[in-house]
Amino acid sequence: MQFYDFIYRDSIVHKLDPRTKILWVLMLTFAVFMTNNKAVILGIFTFVILTIFLAKLPLKSVWNSSKAFIIGLTIAYIILFSLLLWDWKKGIIDGAIFSVKFLIIIISTIVFSMTTSPRSLISAMVKMKIPYEIAFMLTIAIRFVPVITRELNMVMDAQKARAHKIKMSLIHPAEMAKSFIPILIPTLLLLFKKAFDLSISIESRAFRTNAKRTYPPGIKLKAVDYMSIILIITIFWMITS
Repeated sequence: MQFYDFIYRDSIVHKLDPRTKILWVLMLTFAVFMTNNKAVILGIFTFVILTIFLAKLPLKSVWNSSKAFIIGLTIAYIILFSLLLWDWKKGIIDGAIFSVKFLIIIISTIVFSMTTSPRSLISAMVKMKIPYEIAFMLTIAIRFVPVITRELNMVMDAQKARAHKIKMSLIHPAEMAKSFIPILIPTLLLLFKKAFDLSISIESRAFRTNAKRTYPPGIKLKAVDYMSIILIITIFWMITS
């Protein structure tokens, strides 16, 4: 499972400045919750799916990263809206549309993470006047997500090989929680060890010893970034006006 892993491709989306992609995600987030027009919401969703192909990302990786949200959110909101409206037909439609709003945010965030390298992300945050320490911390936190996923999957496979059964039952939550204890404890221990190793590695490189930092060749907005910004602002204005 390649959850939020950076995947290099020679695509127009990869070449965009991270600040442009951050603006893109923020604008989409505001736009989908400022309209209830089903056609507009589906149009934005189609646009987000199109960016996956523009970025040349492997569909399997995107699906593996988002399938839990796609299946879980859709089912949850359809059931919730059906119970609130007491109308299964309207509940299915409204629940599905509402789940699409969240899927737009989730998938666009996944595309952003898979097309933005950690170095570019830190440089973009520094350009946005965010202190380097905070930018570094946020980037490490984001890039630690796939590590958590891999460690969790590894521990689950190891425990299954030892004939441990995970009980998924909402009727018996105590038994379900108990079955997850042999998975959570080894996972937490492995993550603490990796975090400790990371802190030693950072300290051995004299992190924060110099007040003035030097950077590799900085990022800057290009013509394609300005065109993208104009396009997304225009779309946002048309949706909200």
